[in-house]
Amino acid sequence: MAGFMDSINKGLTTLNVKTSNLMESSKLKTTISTRESEIVSLKSFIGETVYLNRANFSMDMVSEQISQIESKYSEIEDLKAQIAQLEEKEKEILGNATHNNAPKIYCSQCGAPNDVDSLFCEKCGQKL
Repeated sequence: MAGFMDSINKGLTTLNVKTSNLMESSKLKTTISTRESEIVSLKSFIGETVYLNRANFSMDMVSEQISQIESKYSEIEDLKAQIAQLEEKEKEILGNATHNNAPKIYCSQCGAPNDVDSLFCEKCGQKL
């Protein structure tokens, strides 16, 4: 019974960590997407400004937008680094719990894969 409870606790910890990381990662990816859209808009503005002022164009006309684009690219890189940190933190917390290469035994009742040292099926509770 202790093995079954350990299995449940491991499963709940894994679920909690993965859910938390998924939510945080999704927020970061949404922010990245927003910044990329803002960059597209700024580039469009620059292109239109250059075209409309082609006879007397000066870089001063778009220097603020260029600065904003560089800032947004930098922010995107920071956000991508945060996503990578989340993935590393997940690996650190879960350790071997996320490795799918470990040998498995399969439940005779439901067919679910289980760790070889499990006494009961993690899915249906059948004795292995």
